[in-house]
Amino acid sequence: MRDPIDRILEPSSIAVVGASSDPSKRGYQAIKTLQAGGFEGTIYPVNPSADEIRGLEVFASIADVPEPVDLALIVVPGPIVPSVLEDCGEIDVGGAVVIAVGFGETDEKGEALEEEIVSIAAENDVRLVGPNTSGLINVSDGANLVGADGVPEGDLGLLCQSGNLAIALFTEAAGREGVGFSHYVGVGNEADLQFDEYLPYFERTDETDAVVCYVEGFSDGRAFLEQARETGAKTPIVVCKSGRSDVGKQSASSHTGSLAGDAAVADAVFQQAGVVSADRSDELLAAADALASQPPVDGGNVAVLADGGGHATLAADALAERGLSVPQLAADTQRRLESVLPDAASVRNPVDVAGGTDDDPSVFADCALALFDDPNVDAVLLSGLFGGYGQRFTDDLAPIEQAAAAEIADAAAATETPLVIQSAYESTEPETHTILREHDVPVYESLDISVACLDALSTYGTHLQVADQKSSFELDSESADGPDGVRALEDRATDGTLSEYDAKALLEEYGAPVTPYALAETAADAERIAAEFDGPVAMKVVSPDIIHKTEADAIALDVADESVRSTHESVLENARAYDPDAAIDGVLVSPMRTDGVEVIVGATHDEQFGPVVMFGLGGVFVEVLEDVAFRAAPLTEHDARAMLGDIDAQDVLEGARGDPPVDRDALVDVLLSVSQLVADHPEIAEIDLNPVLAGEDGAEILDASIVLESGDGDDDPDRQTQEPDAVPDGGVDE
Repeated sequence: MRDPIDRILEPSSIAVVGASSDPSKRGYQAIKTLQAGGFEGTIYPVNPSADEIRGLEVFASIADVPEPVDLALIVVPGPIVPSVLEDCGEIDVGGAVVIAVGFGETDEKGEALEEEIVSIAAENDVRLVGPNTSGLINVSDGANLVGADGVPEGDLGLLCQSGNLAIALFTEAAGREGVGFSHYVGVGNEADLQFDEYLPYFERTDETDAVVCYVEGFSDGRAFLEQARETGAKTPIVVCKSGRSDVGKQSASSHTGSLAGDAAVADAVFQQAGVVSADRSDELLAAADALASQPPVDGGNVAVLADGGGHATLAADALAERGLSVPQLAADTQRRLESVLPDAASVRNPVDVAGGTDDDPSVFADCALALFDDPNVDAVLLSGLFGGYGQRFTDDLAPIEQAAAAEIADAAAATETPLVIQSAYESTEPETHTILREHDVPVYESLDISVACLDALSTYGTHLQVADQKSSFELDSESADGPDGVRALEDRATDGTLSEYDAKALLEEYGAPVTPYALAETAADAERIAAEFDGPVAMKVVSPDIIHKTEADAIALDVADESVRSTHESVLENARAYDPDAAIDGVLVSPMRTDGVEVIVGATHDEQFGPVVMFGLGGVFVEVLEDVAFRAAPLTEHDARAMLGDIDAQDVLEGARGDPPVDRDALVDVLLSVSQLVADHPEIAEIDLNPVLAGEDGAEILDASIVLESGDGDDDPDRQTQEPDAVPDGGVDE
């Protein structure tokens, strides 16, 4: 028996439940589209009130169909869907596409109905696409259950949570020569089949060379990351994730019933999995087309070949903005360029031919071949008017330009050099561009889109080089403490928040470097503890109910030995005055630490991707600059080091104003400890270690906060675990 996904995406028989003889109804249009599109399988109309529709025998119930059905298209109202799925159980139905709305994307009643259809489908071994979906299409087989006309055939698989955006992408592809789709799936609410479950099919089918995803929210983002990492080794994936703004998040929730995750988290974990993020919808199709047609870029060095200074400069700027470099060309390359270009040309990179191709476009080929051979070049962007010389100057140049295009494309393929063409004449569809596309070279009118494609090729190529060093995203359920761990931590928490004392103790259990500390219940205890430390101490109240200790005036820094007793008393008095009902364990006493760079290490349980670890500059920097990096746990050492490299303020980590560089190995160890902690304890909602003081020879956690999912602490709107009070002089606070 074939896999259910194969039966759904390559159906040999389709039942249309809710078939109609009314041309205005979806149940009529679906049959018409299948017949007109050349679907060669069997079509079974299902309607209890008709005998014949468009020359086909009609069945009163899908249970009456005399043979197994690969795919049922259900176009009846939502409340009727459960009974239809029960009928599907009477015969072997592989999958069902549920078009109806009014399920989990609406209200509690809709959520209950969605749960019901999922349960019934599971009992009858029927996999569900949707509900709230526009349908699906197998373009080459003519299995069009959407009704969209003129969907171009090609090598892109499309998974989409918006029917309108799918139509827009179909239209965009139809206007681009050589771009098209192998399949389309309207994923809908993901009530049963989810994004990740379609990926293996696209990986193993020869018809698909890249996967395009428009996502409003994942039902299981962690499963998507795991599968995307595996599928992406062979078939690149591009995702446009909406819900990036506060307003967008609200829209996504009302439309699909899925919560949209934080954009920074999504972009980071996509990169970790080797998935290319497209910030804009107009980049989505172009990036996927480039990934499907070009080899991945092995590095970030791009040579620009332009026939004008404006295009050359703008291209260099756009590449730099994307983090790609425009390297100096090798001396031999420059000599080759000088031999075919006029004296006014720039041969350094970006290369400006300065009119050297105006009467002979074949010079483009000479220049491109030189760039392909340059050891400093990973990819080439040809920018300007290429393809339009026959229109710009004289018709006699068109065949010369076409021959140059073929030579350039052949040379790029032979040297396995990624090549992208940007041309102002792309919309005129010259024969030169047709030749390039026939050789799988992408051509775009927009310079920004062209550079976005090179960025996508570089992102994907960089991932492939280190993919085996990255996280598998698998959370080992056997190593996690599970319910016993939940109870163990909850016993140590008040209203879901661990005291700082318990938080530090737990971190120590995982090998995290915590500044020495001790809990003083009495003033005498505080004096004794302080005497054991060398120099001044920091003192702060230990209470899970008092998060902002500065606000409560329940923290003291640089406390000398002679002031420890009185400070202990004042810290407790201030804490009780701030919150008379607060549970107070005592006063934490630690040696002062001031030398080093304050960084923040944190973790959160993302609603879509699960446990995620954060790193950034600490103290006021995290609030003002928001210079932070994310990765999904469990981290590998490579992931942790990549997080350190993601921070913009590298000069701070490397030692600003003569300071020594921080110990990156020590910070990596902190990140790995926190990663293992949250991977083992799914009940942890948030960890906030701020500051972690990073020095030349190590790192120490000065302050720690841990909040559990099961408690009420995470419901406090005033709690800001990632934006703590600023404390001067390298002090500690939450």
